[in-house]
Amino acid sequence: MVVSGGVDPAEARTAREYVALLRELKEHSGLTYRQLEQRAAQRDEVLARSTLADVLRRDALPRAEVVAALVRACGAERDVPAWLAARERLAAGDEGTEREPELPGTSPEAAGAGRGRTALTATVASLGTVALLVVGAVVLLPQDEGKPTGGTTHGEASTTPSVTPGPAVGFSRVRPAHAPGLCLTDGTVRADGSGESKLVAVQRPCAEAVPPRVHLHRETDGMYQIRFHHPKFDSPGCLTVLDDGAFKGTLEPWDDCRAGGESQWFRAERADGGDRWRLHSAQDDGLCVGIRGRAEESGAAAVVQRCTERDGDDQVFLIERD
Repeated sequence: MVVSGGVDPAEARTAREYVALLRELKEHSGLTYRQLEQRAAQRDEVLARSTLADVLRRDALPRAEVVAALVRACGAERDVPAWLAARERLAAGDEGTEREPELPGTSPEAAGAGRGRTALTATVASLGTVALLVVGAVVLLPQDEGKPTGGTTHGEASTTPSVTPGPAVGFSRVRPAHAPGLCLTDGTVRADGSGESKLVAVQRPCAEAVPPRVHLHRETDGMYQIRFHHPKFDSPGCLTVLDDGAFKGTLEPWDDCRAGGESQWFRAERADGGDRWRLHSAQDDGLCVGIRGRAEESGAAAVVQRCTERDGDDQVFLIERD
């Protein structure tokens, strides 16, 4: 059976082939990650751009709900059962799938949740005291020294060699290298030519920059979120690149750290040693975070802009643990 766009999930014999067919379906749809996210949201489904991009560049089977949301967003709603059936077949390990076998008597989703617990139990049973000592040693290792915290869930050790060390996660001070007496914080700016104002990320003297406190959150692929923690609010504000309107390019703190997809994620690139970093937008690696206006202007907004030459302090930030 050939489904939409001539892509037939039944042809997949491994998880790698299955994901390749999903990429083919996405390409055939002609939709961007942002458009797919928006179409899913219209159905009250979550299909974050960053999550989708990560899923389609890996060789592991995506979660069933992600597959269903993607296929529907691509306009192939009638083909969802075929895609899920192919996924279930591969998850069961029937045809050479590269995925770990599912637990007997459980659904693929339940098995995914229980696989880690089963592996840990087997390890402890077979290795006994040695396994316990190893676990204890891992717990005592520093978890927040700027090294990848990768794996498939937060806090596990990274097994992805392509992820390079970045700034340390946790509460931090982020200072423009061209004005080290200023710190990244929030502030109200006005749009040119109108009276409209918005609370966005700005630079201000460090003594006046707290609250909020800046917190760096790192994902398994080495991408970062920049979160503002303020005592007046229950949840942090995740800096989100605004892509249209009078404040296009500025970074607005959003309460929902999943709603913005790739617009809430940044790649840290070491500038020239030490704690000096460039922050690339996950939406476009050719865009970097910089400061709009004069270098030492208090209240100047942080913005994403085309990355400049690498031999100066423009778009370079000093990032240190706070």
